[in-house]
Amino acid sequence: MGKLEAVTLSKVKWHILPFAFILYLVNILDRVNLGFAAMEMNKDLQITAVAYGTLSAAFFISFLLFEVPSNLILHRVGTNKWMARIMVTWGIIVSLNFFAQNFTHVYILRFLLGMAEAGFFPGIIYYFTYWFPAKERAWATSLFMVASPVSNIIGAPLATFILDHIHWLGFAGWRWLFLIEGIPALVLGVVTYFYMINKPQDAKWLSPEEKNWLTHELEREQVQNQVQQYSIAKIFAHAKVWHLIAIHITIQMMFQSVSMWMPTLVKEFSNTFSNSSVGIIMMLPGIAGAIAMPIWARHSDRTGERKFHIVLSMLLSAVGLVMMGISPNLTLKIIGVVLNGMGNACFYGPFWSLPATFLSTEGAAVGIAMINASSSIGGYFGNQMVGAIKDSSMGIGGVLGFLVTCCVAAIILTMVLKTRDSAG
Repeated sequence: MGKLEAVTLSKVKWHILPFAFILYLVNILDRVNLGFAAMEMNKDLQITAVAYGTLSAAFFISFLLFEVPSNLILHRVGTNKWMARIMVTWGIIVSLNFFAQNFTHVYILRFLLGMAEAGFFPGIIYYFTYWFPAKERAWATSLFMVASPVSNIIGAPLATFILDHIHWLGFAGWRWLFLIEGIPALVLGVVTYFYMINKPQDAKWLSPEEKNWLTHELEREQVQNQVQQYSIAKIFAHAKVWHLIAIHITIQMMFQSVSMWMPTLVKEFSNTFSNSSVGIIMMLPGIAGAIAMPIWARHSDRTGERKFHIVLSMLLSAVGLVMMGISPNLTLKIIGVVLNGMGNACFYGPFWSLPATFLSTEGAAVGIAMINASSSIGGYFGNQMVGAIKDSSMGIGGVLGFLVTCCVAAIILTMVLKTRDSAG
């Protein structure tokens, strides 16, 4: 690596990744705090497991509808403006849960949250294609997405502390949880408008030589990788995009269900667990994932291999779920939770490096948004299924069996994926 390349990439990493990390951390906290609030909220509002499954799924309906349009708008108006809008609106909606009085109120707010948040994650992934060469992209994506496991490290004990100890003015802890965790998004939304730089050419912190090198490097990669300029219609019909969507749907049926249900499942491991005990346990997969995720992504970048890095991460997730389901030992169950968290974290870096290898510019914005929007389908059906299974005679064992099946399906789909694009 030459000096110009090293200096340029170092500047880009330090200006882009820490801020993106903070935004995603707040995003994850605001999306999954429902899972922690449910430990108290469901009883207060008389929400059954089946109803909670429907509630968890509401987010994904509107998310699916607005994901692609949101990313198209981002491409046209600029990342800073659209990200600021996304964050301010989702912060307001999360905070409004403080006032919810019944299932319907929470359902409407979850639906609106999906609408408000649509475009955030694929927008950031797309944003990275303007700043990071392919050989750095999985690692950069993984450092950004370390926010997901770190959100457990911070969010789990914070959420359960609020539930157990903050009942200001006589209001329940779960209400304060939504209000307290909604405010940072509002503040960061305003900061985003002024801090985010849309493209390297606009970055005052890069010298002219650094801007030119980065711009030319990214353009050279597109030519070298035979990245094609597809129309939006052709992107919607692109076989590889739909193959990645199929993988994403199946694995998100597991991921999204885990994010919404794991605190409740862990609490049922032992009748002696308090909310705070659950919070401590939920920190562990976050710590393990935060350590493993960048290491795994860096290895994927250095070897240039994506498919088997994805497969092995999903296999680890499945092993963790099996341990949770069949082990009679509490310690082994908790180890299973940790392994599942590690596998889930390691999946993302290699996976999200794939779309930009065969799509470019606006095509990447649409393709990434389509793939990420499919998480809504997985999240919707996964949460509905988990709610129904948990309320049935199969209970937790049936839930974990269903989640393992999702992992196996995703592994098979990944194994048959062609990682080199053909004619498209």
